[in-house]
Amino acid sequence: MTEKILVVEDDVIIRQSIRDLLRSEGYEVAEAGDGAHALRLLERDRFDLVISDFVMPRLDGLKVVEQVHATCPQTPVIFLTGYLSRRSANALLRGMAEFIQKPITFELLLATVRRLLRPELEH
Repeated sequence: MTEKILVVEDDVIIRQSIRDLLRSEGYEVAEAGDGAHALRLLERDRFDLVISDFVMPRLDGLKVVEQVHATCPQTPVIFLTGYLSRRSANALLRGMAEFIQKPITFELLLATVRRLLRPELEH
């Protein structure tokens, strides 16, 4: 079964780059340009993983993760942000999500996606 990933990012170039990367790895990808659009998608569909920017217009990433955990608590979330340090993000998120600081590397993103979606492959 193909895993479904929701990518929530207001920067179109970053969002499309992540989408293309994940699709090239065989994942099914849906996209949202802001948190409000993401919530509408989350109401209609189930996702195996959510990758979200933290700071976005209309609705921030924290509200997105709160909704994900309210409706599908087992769904992992990866936050992408250039605004928080790792320490402040970990304190704020308190285990609610993984965190990757921008600028992201595709290798780190893919490794994190694989680890969260297929933990049985971890050694």
